[in-house]
Formats: sequence, structure tokens, C-alpha cells
Amino acid sequence: MSPETRWILDCIRSLTRQGAPAPAGGFLDWDLALASAEAEGLAPALGFAFRATTPDGMPVGVRERLSRHLAESVARQLILSRELGGLLRRFDAEGLPVIPLKGQLLGETLYPDPVLRPSSDLDMLIRRETLLPADRLLQGLGYHRLADAHSWSFDVAYDQATVYEGPSGVRVDLHWSLVSDPRYSWNEGEGLTVWDRAVRIRVAGEEALALCPEDLLLYLALHLAVHHGLAGLLWYWDLFLLLDRWEDTLDWQAVVERACRWRIRAALYFALVGLELFFGASAPASVIAGIKPRGPRAAAIGWLLRHRAPQRRRQLEHLIALLLVDRGRDVLAPFRRVVCPPPAWVRARYAGAGSSLLGQYLAHYRRMGDVMGEAKEGLTGRRGR
Repeated sequence: MSPETRWILDCIRSLTRQGAPAPAGGFLDWDLALASAEAEGLAPALGFAFRATTPDGMPVGVRERLSRHLAESVARQLILSRELGGLLRRFDAEGLPVIPLKGQLLGETLYPDPVLRPSSDLDMLIRRETLLPADRLLQGLGYHRLADAHSWSFDVAYDQATVYEGPSGVRVDLHWSLVSDPRYSWNEGEGLTVWDRAVRIRVAGEEALALCPEDLLLYLALHLAVHHGLAGLLWYWDLFLLLDRWEDTLDWQAVVERACRWRIRAALYFALVGLELFFGASAPASVIAGIKPRGPRAAAIGWLLRHRAPQRRRQLEHLIALLLVDRGRDVLAPFRRVVCPPPAWVRARYAGAGSSLLGQYLAHYRRMGDVMGEAKEGLTGRRGR
């Protein structure tokens, strides 16, 4: 771990304790520290930590950048909170159950101050059967389906999530599954039992549903592992604050049992290992022993965590998602879908590549070539030709 990363972690950990942040020594590369904080989404937190005092040796330009990040986070948080509150009221009025996920929810329920948890959009979980009513509601509020890498029809049929943008520019990621990744095979049906254990909270000034602490832990670990390649200090901070908040009441036995039923033990294990590395927070030893994966895939992930920096692991997220699958027999199906996808999937995914099915398959394999090039760079540090 670099001195800059260690200092950043010391600073954000200080926000949950009494006393000033750990002082910075003259050995820091301030430009690198600033760049790292920005890349990790932690610049607003540093701006918050130093809003009253400036560490010895911090350049004025760095201090001003951190203050600007904090001001932008305050403004963004106010916009997102207002938008989320309005959406929660409308969903409730229409009788459509919804669970806010990640950013705004975590900022208000776990963080010392909501502005410390940056977020670019609103993530909301709905039931699959309410997708069309939710779509009509959002469009009636002036939201439009956002053209991203996938079409609406592809999202509905295969991706389990879709994106909208509202009149104010706020984006809503609408999910009907906790994880949408074709490379990762898990027990999605068991994952949807989170609705049975949802709890009532208050967020954005409104009453709302939320994942219970045990399910939230599993979801955050799963999201970190599968969608972010086990890289990202902000995601580990989320987990740290959750454990800090619920350490006395968290039901670890339920966590382990659900991780087994969901088939996400490996994802949970490696997320908890990273959490201990970065924040010194750990699950009970019996929990770690009970979910520790074994075999060549687990060994491969362990090697990547030891020998590849986070920015390299982000390039390997496709590979890591496959390696994280709990059961060996579940690896083949996602691999086959990637290598030999069915025609209906290809037509939906690459509709913009032309009317020819052959052209759409060629577009898919060109994309796979780009993915493999990224993976090769992540593994070797060299870009493939």
C-alpha cells in the first residue's frame, strides 16, 4: 500500500472518531494523493476532513481542489436527496414497492454526513412484475429511457437493469435484480428474498423500504466483487461503516447461511479480506473459516489480489466475475453465453450494428477482442496488439 493510500485511509477513518485526522508528513506526493482520492471517490471526504484546518505541507492548490470537491458534493447531495424524496412519494402513491440502493441511502444511514458518500445517480430496486408500471411512472414524470450500451428491449429481456434521465439531469438506475452480470452465476431467486426481510427507514425525508443489515452486507460485498473487481476504497468504506454501525446486532449466522444459499460465498469472503486489509475491520474468525473458498479459482483470485494493483484488477472484472462463481459446474454456462451467445441475445444486444445477424456476431466478437485486450493488459501490464 502506498504512503498516499495509507494517508487517505487514515484521514477518512478519522471522520468516525473524535479528534483531528492523522497529520500528513512531508514524504507525501501531494499530486498523487489528490489523484488517488479523486479516482477513488474520496476527495469530498478529504475536503470535509480539512474544511477547518490544513495539514502541514499541503499545497494551496490541493487544498482548493479538495474544497471544490466538497462543495460540488454538497450541491449534488441536495439535488439527489430532493429527487429521491419525490420519487419515493410517487412510487408509494402508485403502490409500487421500491428499495433505494447504494449512494444516497448509504450516505444518510451510515455516513457521518451524507456529503461524504458521493453518488452520480439513484439506484432503485423494484420487483420484476412492476417494471412496466414503474416505466410508465418515470416517463410520466419526464424521465426518458437513456440510450446506453444496451437497448430497452435487451435490458428487459436480459440485463435486469435499465437507466433513465430526468428533466433535472438526475439519472435513475432501475434494477429488478441485485446483480446483473452475465459472467456471474448465482442463485438470483434466493437473492430476491430480500423483499421478505426489508425494513422501514427514513431517507430523503420520506418513509421507505431498505435492505436489512445482513442483506445489505451481502449486497455491498457482491456488488464490490462482481461489478468492481474487488477494487475501490469507497466500496470498502461502505462495508466498514456498515459493520461499525451494526457490529453488536449483526446476525453473522444468517449472513453465512444466506451467502451459501445465494451461492456468493467467494464474493463475500474476498470482500471481507479486503475490508480487513484496508480498514482493519474483520468478521468473526468462524465466519471467515466457514466461507473461505478453495481450489484453483480461489487461488487465482488470491494471486490477483496480491500481485495486481486495483487499477489492473478493474481491467480484469470480466475474468474475476467468472472466477468468483461458487460452484465449478456453474462456470460453464456463463462462459458459453459469452463465447457462443444465442442469436436472440445477439440481435437484442447489437441491434445498432446492422440488420445482418452475421454483422451482429462480428460486432460481438470485436467487443470480446477489446475485453481480452483489456484483460491481457491487466494481467501483464502490456496492451495486446
